[in-house]
Parts: sequence; structure tokens; C-alpha cells
Amino acid sequence: MDKHTSRTSKVAAWILWIVNCFVMVICALLVALGLWIISSPTSLASVLEASGSMIIKSVFEEAVSLQVGIALTAIAVFLFFVCFMGFYGAITRSPFLLFMYSALVILLLLLECSLLYYFSSNLVEKGLQDDGQWTHAMRLAFQCCEHNASEPDIRKPPWSCCGPAAYPDNCTSTLLYKKDCHASISVWLDRYLLPVYTSLAVIHVVLASCSILRRSCHASRSYS
Repeated sequence: MDKHTSRTSKVAAWILWIVNCFVMVICALLVALGLWIISSPTSLASVLEASGSMIIKSVFEEAVSLQVGIALTAIAVFLFFVCFMGFYGAITRSPFLLFMYSALVILLLLLECSLLYYFSSNLVEKGLQDDGQWTHAMRLAFQCCEHNASEPDIRKPPWSCCGPAAYPDNCTSTLLYKKDCHASISVWLDRYLLPVYTSLAVIHVVLASCSILRRSCHASRSYS
């Protein structure tokens, strides 16, 4: 029984080590990117300009701002510390760190599902509302446009309605994407929204369960 418990605890620990170490590396890279945006946005814009990719240049060049840098850094630092709790707690078998990690993982699951539901419902009900970077990215991803070429009031459509080659102001009514954004996004959400929710739930529940399992194994050893 002790061997089985020890083996299960080790498997849970390995899952926590690998997953959290991987996410911490990504968070560290995002923190570096956020600090780069804060300290020298012009140099990052120059790198994007020299990348040669029209999609990267058109979508991300205008998103380089102080607010984006601060938000990206803050979110990445928070996620890094959450993952560090799970990583270090799995090594030391700290009941407090493992409990806090499992609680935060479940809270993050609820937050992610809430945000996903809010944005997906908003897209289905209202469609694309403005010409921000998120909207440009959605048009490019689905190769769609919510503007009709036959509408007389659309003299100069947004560049993303014609693809990255039209950046920044070369889009004309004759080059518009044929697919309607509202219909395309609604079809995609009907097909993939449930698998996305399921994937999020499985990942977070597995991590929380591994944390609780590692903690319970340590507790059982302490009292034996």
C-alpha cells in the first residue's frame, strides 16, 4: 500500500514539475517581452518592422504600447508565481503551497471560463464592434469581413477586411473578404467552444488533483 501511494505521489509530482516548469519558462519570456515593451517600444516596433511578416507587422505593431506592456508583465508575473507554488510545493511537499496552488488553479479555471463565455457571447450577439487589434486579428484569422461591398457608405473599408497585404490603408471594396464575420465566428464557436471548455476543465482539474494527491500523500506519511 505504501509503495502504491509513493508511486502515485511521484507521478503527481512529475506532472506538476513538468507542466509548471514549462509554463514558468513561457511566463519568463512574456515578462521579458513586457519589460521590453515598457522600456523600449520603438526598438520592438523596429524588430516587428524587420520581421518581414505582414501579419505580425500589421496586427502587433499598433499593439506595442505602455498599457499593453504593463498588463502583459503583471499577468505573466502572477502566473509565474502560481506555477512556482505548484513546482516548489511538489518538490518540498509543502501542504500550504500545494493547497494554495490547487485553490488558485480552480479559481483560474472559473475566471477563464467566465471570460471565454463573456467574449464568445458578445461576439455572437454583437459581432465585431470596432477596429482594434483584436478585431483585425479576428478578421485575418477567419478571412472574413462584416462590411458588405455593396454598401454605399463604406468608402474605405478597414485594411483587415482585405488581408495583411492591404495594411495600412490599401483596402478597397473590390478586395473585401467574401465571408461574413458574424456567420463564420458563430459556426466556429458552435463547433469548437465545447471542446475548448472541456480542455480547460481537464487541464486545470488534473493539475489541482495532482496537487491535492501530492499533499494527501505527504499528510498520510506524516501521521503514519
